[in-house]
Amino acid sequence: MKNETTDLKRNITSFANAAASRSRQGGAVLAVSLILLLVVTMLAVASMQGTLLEEKMAGNSLDRNLAFQSAESGVREAEVFIEGIASLGGFTGTAGKFGRTNAEPDYAAATTWTDTSLHVDATTAYGAYQPPQYFLKHFTTVIGTEGALNLSGYGDNKGTGDVTIFKITARGTGGNSDSAEVMLRTYYGRIF
Repeated sequence: MKNETTDLKRNITSFANAAASRSRQGGAVLAVSLILLLVVTMLAVASMQGTLLEEKMAGNSLDRNLAFQSAESGVREAEVFIEGIASLGGFTGTAGKFGRTNAEPDYAAATTWTDTSLHVDATTAYGAYQPPQYFLKHFTTVIGTEGALNLSGYGDNKGTGDVTIFKITARGTGGNSDSAEVMLRTYYGRIF
């Protein structure tokens, strides 16, 4: 019985030591687990921030492309308008949508594009925030274009006449607001 009692005391002491050792280790495991959880959370937050930034960049790129396409459609509409006019009567004078023989408006100023007496709104918005807008100016007339060649029939005589050159400045906006803005300038010639 004495051996049994001694064995029992040894077992109890061994169990107490093991329990004390486990309680000390339990705190370390908890601390390591919390640190690992914090690292994983920080990685997830950084990944989400990168994704949100990429989404904003894609949206801004889409808005800029829409603004460019809108300005292009304004240029094309101005060219169709030029092809439809019979004379330069609307381009004489000092002010108006098709004139300004002396000075041009400041295209960067907001009033140029909000004052409807200075620009033309295109007929279709194409999904843009505002319809495309354009400003026409009679730029110059090139005299003596006799024998000029056209693009569709190389070598064909296009006729005689003076080429009237117009300056077209068009403005297009993006889809969500007018903060995405593109301005294009081109020159267009026509024989009257």
